[in-house]
Amino acid sequence: MRVLLLLVLAVLLAVYLSPVVSADSQEFKISAFDPVKEAVAIMNVGKAEADLKGYSIYDGEGSWEFKESLRIPAGGVLAFSSDQKCDAFDGKFPFVAVGENGLRKGEGSLILNNNGDQIYLMKSGKAVDAVCYGNKSISDGSLWTGPPADVRRGYYTSRTGGDTDTADDWQLCRPGVTGFRFDPDGGYGAEVTPFLFPDSGGAPIYNVLSSAKEKVEICLYHLGSRNVVSLLCDLEERGVDVVLLLEAEPLGIDLIEYVPMLASLVACGGEVLLIGGGDGRYSYVHAKYAIIDGETTIVTSENWTVDNMNGAPRQCSYDDDVGNRGWGVIVRSREMALFAEQVFRNDCDTRYGDVRALLEEYPNPRPYVKPRYVQPSEGSWEGYSARVVPFLSPDNSLDAEKYYMGASSYRVYSQQQSLGSSYKDLPDGSPLAVMAEAAERGADVRLILGGDTGPFCDSLCASTRIKAASMSFPYVHNKGLVCDGCALVSSVNWTENAFERNRELGVAVVSEEVSRYFSEAFLRDYSRYYLYEGFEVSFVEADGVYVAGEDAVVSVSVSAVGDYSFLWNLGDGRTRETSVPRMAFRPSQGDYDLTVTVTDGQGESKTAGFGYHAIPKGPEGASDLSHWHLIAIGVVATMAVLVALIIHRRRHGRNRLLGPRRFRGHEDHEQDSHASGHSRDGRRRPFGRSFHGLRGRRFHPGLDNG
Repeated sequence: MRVLLLLVLAVLLAVYLSPVVSADSQEFKISAFDPVKEAVAIMNVGKAEADLKGYSIYDGEGSWEFKESLRIPAGGVLAFSSDQKCDAFDGKFPFVAVGENGLRKGEGSLILNNNGDQIYLMKSGKAVDAVCYGNKSISDGSLWTGPPADVRRGYYTSRTGGDTDTADDWQLCRPGVTGFRFDPDGGYGAEVTPFLFPDSGGAPIYNVLSSAKEKVEICLYHLGSRNVVSLLCDLEERGVDVVLLLEAEPLGIDLIEYVPMLASLVACGGEVLLIGGGDGRYSYVHAKYAIIDGETTIVTSENWTVDNMNGAPRQCSYDDDVGNRGWGVIVRSREMALFAEQVFRNDCDTRYGDVRALLEEYPNPRPYVKPRYVQPSEGSWEGYSARVVPFLSPDNSLDAEKYYMGASSYRVYSQQQSLGSSYKDLPDGSPLAVMAEAAERGADVRLILGGDTGPFCDSLCASTRIKAASMSFPYVHNKGLVCDGCALVSSVNWTENAFERNRELGVAVVSEEVSRYFSEAFLRDYSRYYLYEGFEVSFVEADGVYVAGEDAVVSVSVSAVGDYSFLWNLGDGRTRETSVPRMAFRPSQGDYDLTVTVTDGQGESKTAGFGYHAIPKGPEGASDLSHWHLIAIGVVATMAVLVALIIHRRRHGRNRLLGPRRFRGHEDHEQDSHASGHSRDGRRRPFGRSFHGLRGRRFHPGLDNG
């Protein structure tokens, strides 16, 4: 009885301590929290200005209470903390400390536990929103379901925009990493000039840089062109401010040449910053963009290397390897330039510990003789009116690319340098899966991959409606997309790292003219390299003669990996269907033609076949086949004995006439070189070394036993 009474009291206490859920319409939600800095942000999710008076923030042990009027505009966010010097949330929101603007300490002590806690937003004593994190949960299913949200030291946790009352509504945010959301209906009006690599030789970039009057800001993974650096030095000398932000650890770069070249710009008054390394904000700064005079933005898929920036426009040759295949755009839009400048300055910020000056990293570069700047050859590139929508990694690039592919009705063309291994099996939500869905809707969907990807492209053609090609020259470094009347130009490879951990930048250019320009370039490459003619079927397990009524097996191989169905026709009126390329059967006596029709997921079929003879079984359970095998063996054995006798007699007679033969191992060439102890050039080799290393080891044919 006493135990039962204690259980009842425990339940009543839990009910008393749990916040009551409010049924009122919500005006506010918890927007972000940082346990280490004791900070909570509240957002007005309503459509009009609202007052926090009467609300409180509660963690189950203590509260902060809003005793006076504190109004937040629609969509606005305010952050609150017990620390008057709190710098949480990367300065994104205005702060109110306990004791200010009517925010008072309530009963108990509100101290957020770094390892796990609950946070409730209360109104008149009732919970209107809640979140739990770390090792704490909320049992009230009307406030929260599933595991708690993640927390991590050095990060704060922010609402993604969802409202499912689960951990899916929350994401970890690192200070210094932007959190822009993709808005397909946003963007800026612009004049856009498209161009290609290697065709342009980078001339459009030189032309825009040369026009700079006040400032040039450039963010690149790698700047390898001496001519570009010479131009930037000239700009500095005529009063233009030049700032470079470069990846600190680019792969495969010779720093002995690289650092002195960059230091020459510093010597002319330019600023060169390196970002990355160690526990930096990004895996790599892989973006390739520039802002000129706050008015024009250059966005490319390509690094500014010697070959890409050779300054010699030409008709692209598919027979050489000078420069990469890539896309670029010149975007003339003040609004777009301001957006890119905001990203650039955020990433240049030294407060986060991953940005330092070039000479801080390399204080004593060797001398460098700056070559004279060489102007590019003349060329003509046309500009078009467009709307441009920027996208970024790690913020929203995957969302952007999936949106445009998913919204396409008649074409999706993609040219990609890389495809991450995790995407090759087309998992849900991956770029290839979204392409395949567009193809199923009836869109013309084509893909070009660089490198040695022929077998994979064939498999993709066989297993989906994507028409894929592998391209060798020029080297594919592109990351381009054409989706109906929109072209996407960016630095984003199709890998998880590029989407989720790198800094990347791209633009979606909504323009029929620009999308036509890039689609025509794509189709020129595609028509040259698309080789798929369908899969091939061949028998790998088949005999010409079988025994009637006994078990037999046939199998085929298909040249491209994919999902296939197999329809077998035994030729005697029987058919079988299998989902594997192998079939067991018992043949009927007689002569027949066996065929198999293989059909892929797209409905394409190929048929292969062979003729066979099924003989009856012999007497006493022995088949005629076994009987004939015995006869054949006897005949062969008899002939072998006769041949041996003839050879013996001939040798015996010749030896009596010529005397003993001398042995010359090198005359037997390769076939006996090991047995004789001679190498292939006839020189003597000690027998003791011929089989060295094989003693005590089992030899496996087909494996590397050397």
